[in-house]
Amino acid sequence: MKITNALFNFQFLIVCSLLVCFACQTKVTNDKTEETTREQAIETDAFYTIPFADIIKNKREVNLSEFASDVEIIQFENTPKALLGRVQDIQLTNDYIFVEHTGNKLITQFSRDGKYIRHIGTLGRGPKEYALCRKFSLDEKNERIYIQTNWTRKILVYNFDGEYIKTVKYPAVERLYNVWSRDSLFISFSDQHTGSDPFLFVEHNEQGDTLQAISQHNFWNSDKTSHSMVSFWGQNSFYRLNNKLHMKSWYNDTVYTYDATNKLVPQYFIDLKNHKIPDDLVYERKSTRPMPEDARWIGVHETENFIFIPYGYHYNIQTREVLKEEEGCVLYNKKTKQGLAVKETKLGGFINDLNGGPDFKPTYTNDTLAVMAVSALDMKLFLDSDEFKNREVKFPEQKELLKQLNQTLKEDDNSFLVLVKLKN
Repeated sequence: MKITNALFNFQFLIVCSLLVCFACQTKVTNDKTEETTREQAIETDAFYTIPFADIIKNKREVNLSEFASDVEIIQFENTPKALLGRVQDIQLTNDYIFVEHTGNKLITQFSRDGKYIRHIGTLGRGPKEYALCRKFSLDEKNERIYIQTNWTRKILVYNFDGEYIKTVKYPAVERLYNVWSRDSLFISFSDQHTGSDPFLFVEHNEQGDTLQAISQHNFWNSDKTSHSMVSFWGQNSFYRLNNKLHMKSWYNDTVYTYDATNKLVPQYFIDLKNHKIPDDLVYERKSTRPMPEDARWIGVHETENFIFIPYGYHYNIQTREVLKEEEGCVLYNKKTKQGLAVKETKLGGFINDLNGGPDFKPTYTNDTLAVMAVSALDMKLFLDSDEFKNREVKFPEQKELLKQLNQTLKEDDNSFLVLVKLKN
């Protein structure tokens, strides 16, 4: 029996007229704004390719023990004030876990062992409030939390003690996502929505000046714009590794980051080949021809030694039904330059043969950990299953603890965090 976590279900959202012409919003200076090309990175010998299309030709069941040394399951404190809705995003520091969720819609701060500390900010649409977090990011060194609000279109800055610091607002905060990047700078992201937006990623200062950018490549006439957008649970536009921001757009298969001179450069390319969605079939663009059945969306999470690429199938443009419900994940070893692919299922995860817990698919990574959130309902369903009872594990004493947990676990308890420690 497989469980289905709410995080594993794709998200469908319609956004109408989200963006205005970005060219009218930013100050672009010729000496600072650059279009970064893949050839620039090739010259530094840093650029490489992950042969995704070749790797997924051979899918199999993959155990956690093949690339992980330990797994820890933490339940967030089970008190009314700490209860989470559906977990949407997770950010970890050495001391804290920050969670974006659908409960009270505020970022919630926990200790690393799951104890509730506080909610960040207050709910509302006032000067220091937010009704919905569109994206949040952390500056761990300076203990700052940056929350991009949805309705009020601004970035609220708090410290790790929950104290309001300031508000940042510039025209490009209207773009889809804005996150803290480095120093006092931000990166904004928006895939092509209007057919004329020139940039995917743009680096800004707090005044909104454009410092450098990654250019779009897909353009169309405005009358061919569909004014809609589709995202999937596994698509993540940003992640941090070695304290450097990395970025990937929804349709571009290149991951960008900063080089030693703080220039935005391509880091690696995920070669989808025939699995890539054609440019004229992106959801924001009107189309009358069907989506290729083997077209796949992908996400990306990276650690010191591994790259995880969760993937799934696109929607039929006409029916809005997903082409296939099965999902999968590619694991690429950066040291050996070899990859493997899990057998596609409705969950599409790695088999937890360490402590016997739910099959694992990461939704967040840092330098050494991969992380997944599981609702109490899904945890209980799995612990009640024959699959859990019959699974052979490396650490039977940890499986016994899960059995004991299940004796008191309730379906409406707080969520769990699964932390997987990766091998060197």
